[in-house]
Amino acid sequence: MSVFFFFALATVVGTLTTLFWIPEDDLGRGYFQMNALIILGFLSLVLAVVTLHPFQPFGDSPTTTTAVLWGAFGTAFLYYMAIWRERWLWARLAAVACLLSCTIALLVAGHFLIDGAGLVALHGAVQEPGPLPYRRFLTTLALGSSSLLLGWSLVAMLLGHWYLVAPRLTFRHLIIFCWVLLATVVLRLLAVGATLVAAAAVDELVEPNPLRMLVSMEGQGMFFWFRLLWGLAIPLLLALMSLHCARQRSNQSATGILYVLLVGTFIGEITAYYLAVTTGVPS
Repeated sequence: MSVFFFFALATVVGTLTTLFWIPEDDLGRGYFQMNALIILGFLSLVLAVVTLHPFQPFGDSPTTTTAVLWGAFGTAFLYYMAIWRERWLWARLAAVACLLSCTIALLVAGHFLIDGAGLVALHGAVQEPGPLPYRRFLTTLALGSSSLLLGWSLVAMLLGHWYLVAPRLTFRHLIIFCWVLLATVVLRLLAVGATLVAAAAVDELVEPNPLRMLVSMEGQGMFFWFRLLWGLAIPLLLALMSLHCARQRSNQSATGILYVLLVGTFIGEITAYYLAVTTGVPS
């Protein structure tokens, strides 16, 4: 449940970051309603995990952070209603409030998980995870880059589909989204690279060793290399291909490529959260 919690909440955060960069009049009410329903659906699942499952992701402040999460759901609903009434200023304010609330909840849960106490709470472990330099910074970087990659890959694919609804829509929007998506893949690669550099700096005699836990086949290496291939290497290539198709004004080809990229991204990020939950090392 912890893996699904992080995946769903990170997808909400990333999706919210995509809502401010296209004028509402260009896409119309339907596009933003579709995104709002996706956000409400994921937030409903997150709240169901928190309230109905014994999994407690918020450590010493469960009540406060859960209240923040409920506030995020409320502002997401206000966002949907504002779109329905085409009150775009109020919609943007509600989206900002929802984004801030979800980001706070995601970071609190992530930091609780990797500080050792979270792993004990989840697995009944008797020892904390091995030392890792800059663990909190790396966790924040991993959560942020993962959220952006999940959100922009999902919404870029949906935007590509939207050209079937609005065939006169300028291709400038899809090109910009493909550029941003490419940047998020590169950022995610840099975040994973930073984790590997930090893990390699730990004395190899230290046990449990974070680098061996990630890359060795005796640890979680099989999942890590699979995650690296499907979740980062292939999406990087596909992001370049989708950008090329968008610049050629071929939205159907770009959308098909983005669909495959989205599948790879979801597989990769779910695997990354599994690695973080089982090893305490953000990846």
